[in-house]
Amino acid sequence: MKVEKELLAFAEEILDEMIQAESTDEGDYELFVKHFDKVDDFGPTRFKKEVHCIREDLGDYKSREYLGALKGHVDPDYSDKHPEHVRFNWRGIFEKNETLITLGLFKKEGKFVVREIMYR
Repeated sequence: MKVEKELLAFAEEILDEMIQAESTDEGDYELFVKHFDKVDDFGPTRFKKEVHCIREDLGDYKSREYLGALKGHVDPDYSDKHPEHVRFNWRGIFEKNETLITLGLFKKEGKFVVREIMYR
């Protein structure tokens, strides 16, 4: 899927902030969730546990390579739930391992917000 350069630049900026938020053992929860639409089931305690697991499994972040974007999932019962949902994908290179990083954004009230971030 082809995306506008401005949207890709915004996704890169958000990912930079999220990686920075995960870069220490304690992490920076507020920076990590800054662009999320909702974080109802993802509080500071869970964030710290996730950061610990990421750092243990992957080690320190080194770099990434942009792979492309995919049209995001559409719920057939609620097709307007996440309008213009886009999933950006990078090959994440860490100290110990490599992983696929997926960052999902969708449009809410005229601006893009984070729906998801996954390391696979």
